[in-house]
Amino acid sequence: MDNRIFNVNGEGEQMLLDTLKLVFTQEGDNTTCKAWKQTDEHGLLLLWWHEDRDKTNPFPAPMTAEQCLPFVTAWLKSDAAKKVKLDGWDASTDHDGSNGAGWRVYCEDWGHVAGRSDAICAIKPVVLWFGK
Repeated sequence: MDNRIFNVNGEGEQMLLDTLKLVFTQEGDNTTCKAWKQTDEHGLLLLWWHEDRDKTNPFPAPMTAEQCLPFVTAWLKSDAAKKVKLDGWDASTDHDGSNGAGWRVYCEDWGHVAGRSDAICAIKPVVLWFGK
């Protein structure tokens, strides 16, 4: 579909796996990720295909959501993930509750990320807000 909408935040590996399975399913049952890229604004982008011209990083073989999980989990703990700029609903804010570490899996308009039509999704570390 051309009007994919996806935006989930959460915590923990099981919820992350379930979320990746759902976003991969939006394009059909046999969806695989063939490459990745990261930006300081959008985080980790998982991509439908690899193209040398735009400096994406190919996986050695097509990866399912389950196979991407260890890679995504490791990336979320990396120094590269700490460089992602957080603002709005992703950042820490002054409120009457507490905060915790989490992640967000999302697409932007038209199911793209950073203007890329080859994006399955983007993933970034975020601050989760918890009320009293």
